[in-house]
Amino acid sequence: IVRTRIAPSPSGFLHIGTAKTALYNWLMAKKSGGSFVLRLEDTDAERTDEAYVEAMCEGFRWLGITWDEGPAFGGEPEKGPSAPYRQSQRRELHREAAMRLLEEGKAYKCFCSREELDAERARRQAEKAPLQYSRKCRDLTPGQIDAMGAKSYVVRFNVPEGETLIHDLIQGDVRIDNAQFEDFVLLKSGGYPMFHLAVVVDDAAMGITHVIRGDDHLTNTGRHIMLFEALGYDVPIYAHHPLVHDEHGKKYSKRLHGANVLDWRDDGYLPETLINYVVLLGWTSEEENRELFTLDELVETFDIARVGKAPSRFDRKKLDWLNGQRIRLMSDEDLRDRIVPVLEKAGLDTSQRSAAWLCQLAGICKEKLPTLNDIVKQADFFFQELGDYEEKGVKKQFAKADSLQWLEAARRAMEAAASWDHDGIKAAYQEECGRSGFGLGKLVNPTRLALTGKTVGPGLFELAELTGKAESLARMDRALAFVRDREGVAP
Repeated sequence: IVRTRIAPSPSGFLHIGTAKTALYNWLMAKKSGGSFVLRLEDTDAERTDEAYVEAMCEGFRWLGITWDEGPAFGGEPEKGPSAPYRQSQRRELHREAAMRLLEEGKAYKCFCSREELDAERARRQAEKAPLQYSRKCRDLTPGQIDAMGAKSYVVRFNVPEGETLIHDLIQGDVRIDNAQFEDFVLLKSGGYPMFHLAVVVDDAAMGITHVIRGDDHLTNTGRHIMLFEALGYDVPIYAHHPLVHDEHGKKYSKRLHGANVLDWRDDGYLPETLINYVVLLGWTSEEENRELFTLDELVETFDIARVGKAPSRFDRKKLDWLNGQRIRLMSDEDLRDRIVPVLEKAGLDTSQRSAAWLCQLAGICKEKLPTLNDIVKQADFFFQELGDYEEKGVKKQFAKADSLQWLEAARRAMEAAASWDHDGIKAAYQEECGRSGFGLGKLVNPTRLALTGKTVGPGLFELAELTGKAESLARMDRALAFVRDREGVAP
């Protein structure tokens, strides 16, 4: 049974690269009918913050990446047979593994002080020698170790000679010369485990079969395979995917807006869009040129073998296009439920509108929404008194020689509409154009400015229907008064 995991360090928000790693692991588990495990690597107490734990888990939930096993979160208890799922609560297991390696001669106690190590490093640097620990404590006799008494020590792994082979599902076979590794620390003084030991012990204890992670961990994998083998554990299958780069081709810095997955939620992007986009940052479908996928479709089609080796560059334009496509594929009801909180957050009271009216609003705005947040500028005029008209619109629609006649003709059309719906209003405008000789645009564009204060927005006849006849006529009268006042014409 396939068991994958995501093991983030809760020392920051959910990074876009971590989300990609989690998604690939989640998809592999779901496609095979296996399990996806969330484990928090919180052994670094100084960097761990419970606020980051909350933000990270919230990010996963927003994306729809749920875990089969994991820690307590959001009022839900810890779940899964391999508890606990916080690395800090598993220290005794890590310590036991290190002690076993000591007993078997695969690790040793190192009593070198920080000052000694710094001096050795400086000397090696001056000599332009490899900056590796000299192994001076590796061959201490039992008597020499006893003579150290209560002096603090760390436990170092005794790196074996030879090479380590990584069978990687993405990178292929990678051979690493063990000589490039120093005898790395397993336990710090005080018995606190280092990352390399903890991750190996926990992966083995939790039965993780596949480890999918960024290719910046490829060198670490050499260390981890040595530890798996030294401890007699089964080595999991590895797959190292390329990192996410920003739009300039550099590693996506945590300082950039959008590095935090929840930035995109706050900016009005759909979680379905982020999932769809993130999976494409390295993976391609067998269906040529296909880019739109639901989460269920990704479970069916995802194949780790189709993840490339080259870094993926974040493309904001493509993300925006995908988000617009996703919005247009939504039902009016679903979109309504997504935009109402956005409108309310912007201070617009939707409580006086019926669910059917709000659903109709979603429908008429759908085609021109790049993000959910854009609903505010597309629809604020429905919920508040009009302010000033857009200056560019005034110049084009209200300051021409025939502007007053256009508005008067448009108002006559509104008054004459046989029914106050899209078709009735449109028919009345077309009839008025026939009588007045004005083209339809000469009536439509000034009307849009009069009803919304803007030059762009939803279709005019649709928005007029939602505005209502009485309010539409009142706004036309306000626009007529504005134009007459500009021209010095008596009402």
